[in-house]
Amino acid sequence: MDKRLKNWSQRLIRMLIFAACVCNEPVTSCGQDKKTDGFFHELITRCQPKLVKVYGAGAGRVEGYATGVLVSDDGQVITSQGVFLDGRQVRVVLADGTSHQATILKRDRTRQLALLKVPAETPDYFQLGAKDVGQKGDWIVALSNAFKVAEKTEPLSAMIGVISLRTSIEAKLNRRAVAYRGDLVLIDSITSNPGAAGGAVVTMDGQLVGMIGKIINSSDTNTRLNYAVPNAELFKFVKGDTESETVQASVESKADLGIKLFKHGGRGGPAYIDRVVRGGPAAQAKLKTDDLIITIAGKKVGTVNQYSEVVSSLTPGDEVLIIVKRGVEMLRIPIIPREKE
Repeated sequence: MDKRLKNWSQRLIRMLIFAACVCNEPVTSCGQDKKTDGFFHELITRCQPKLVKVYGAGAGRVEGYATGVLVSDDGQVITSQGVFLDGRQVRVVLADGTSHQATILKRDRTRQLALLKVPAETPDYFQLGAKDVGQKGDWIVALSNAFKVAEKTEPLSAMIGVISLRTSIEAKLNRRAVAYRGDLVLIDSITSNPGAAGGAVVTMDGQLVGMIGKIINSSDTNTRLNYAVPNAELFKFVKGDTESETVQASVESKADLGIKLFKHGGRGGPAYIDRVVRGGPAAQAKLKTDDLIITIAGKKVGTVNQYSEVVSSLTPGDEVLIIVKRGVEMLRIPIIPREKE
């Protein structure tokens, strides 16, 4: 108990010192020899032009927006993989309020990353590198469009914390689907909020520690991880050094949605669901018999044949958006394909 009290006392002291810094009390340093008069305001303002707002398809309770990090002067943006990328159009809003349609260059399903490109010059961007940025105990600022507080030129939200730990994990959605696999930086800052994924975690001198990761829930502890994908991992992703884990949209795979279609009208007939396989992705997504499939991952599904073609292009474990017509309702539902058995 004495050891526990000592740890809490040390933590309380750090928090009090930091609170004094934020309140601009007459303190000359904040644990890292930084002057505090307007320091955080200057840091946050300097980083804002290097971040973007990303908007795409939403589905039910799944948000259709995220944050993005500019990583080049020619419009390359790293963001988190998600349903919002599977609509007909992905829109990126720069800090100056200009809106651009984005092209998805590639994705990495194990680290839940996506690389986008917008047709604009972006002179302000974060540098990526092969070495880790930031050490355990360093103060950090997390910047993101959590809860979509920014639409155009409004500044993104800022949260302050410390680097808690560098580690690696393998988090799974189920036996086959991976939620995240690889190195990460755990941070003492609440970033697991809708829209925060794709944001930036920076040091006190404005260097990029990493990108805020996609929300990971623990079914065992009912908690969420607050973490960032490290700068070095982002660097490897952009440079194409992530082995075969980076997938292109055109790569074919053996994906299955757990759906049996009504085929009495032939391969050219409409894609009505005849049966939902028990325990499969469609059953988990609560699709029903007689639902008419309209699109999958932003691709039109007009016939049974087109359904087969679209599903064959999906990647097991990558969440996509499926739009179905149920009676007079049009439903947008996220679904995670599994690998064919």
